Amino acid sequence: MSDEAPPCTLTLADGTHYDLSALSNAKNDYSVKVGDLEYDLNVCRDVVHELWNIGELESVGAVVTHSKGDFSLGATNSTLVASPGTSEPMLVYSGGSQCADSESTASTVIRFICSESEFDSGSPQLIAALPVTSNSEDQCQFFFEWKTHVACPANPKQLEGHWTAIGLLFVFLMIGAFTTFAGITTYNRFVLGLKGWDQLPRPSLPHFHWSGLRGLFRRDTQSGPGWGPWNRSGGYGHVRAEDNDEEEGFAGRFSLADDDDDEDARALAGDPAVWRNASPAQQGHATSNGGGRGSGGLVNL
Repeated sequence: MSDEAPPCTLTLADGTHYDLSALSNAKNDYSVKVGDLEYDLNVCRDVVHELWNIGELESVGAVVTHSKGDFSLGATNSTLVASPGTSEPMLVYSGGSQCADSESTASTVIRFICSESEFDSGSPQLIAALPVTSNSEDQCQFFFEWKTHVACPANPKQLEGHWTAIGLLFVFLMIGAFTTFAGITTYNRFVLGLKGWDQLPRPSLPHFHWSGLRGLFRRDTQSGPGWGPWNRSGGYGHVRAEDNDEEEGFAGRFSLADDDDDEDARALAGDPAVWRNASPAQQGHATSNGGGRGSGGLVNL
């Protein structure tokens, strides 16, 4: 902690900063009632309680009233220290009234606990008064705990770091959203072939675009790759032309002839090559069996 730290503040080595100056009350003390006794104390300043028979003490940070007069629990102090183990802010008042044993003076320790549920200043609670005795006037060391939101760290650097992390997370989310939007739009445009508003992503299943599901159950007249067994865009286009003879083509694959050597069937099918190579007797035989195309028969081309 720096020697030049403002009163009622504490800055730890890791930068955690506490400021309890808001608890310093110039109008009223904080009261703790335990049985018939009432303890009055303030934070980083003298109590405003009207003192009675306090002796020559000039500074009183906490006080309790005994039968013989007010008993100072310690002189005012505005320097916070870190609580051992928890590093929470702690205020120590020492040099109070003379203890019953006349060998020491009264002292008080106030440990502040961060509690965000305490929206107001909260209130101190007496945890222990030593020594443990039935006579309260013999007690000389006092320990208080104070839960308040004011005791929560108020470090601008830490808060700035938190906002920086939130800002970076927001930027990453925006980049991810833009990348997803651009990727789906590109897919809809160049793969599905969509145009205009239809290429923009819309939430649907099972495809990126709502029209993709509808396309599974309708005949798609667009060219390009289809979707599995529902593709009808190519008709019989999946039959490759190279699987057939160049002269026969697709018709040769589905010819009426069961055998290429059956010339009569090919003649009936109108194959001109058969007529050119056949003899006149064969031409007449085919004409008489097939009914002919006319009384004059066919002319040899």
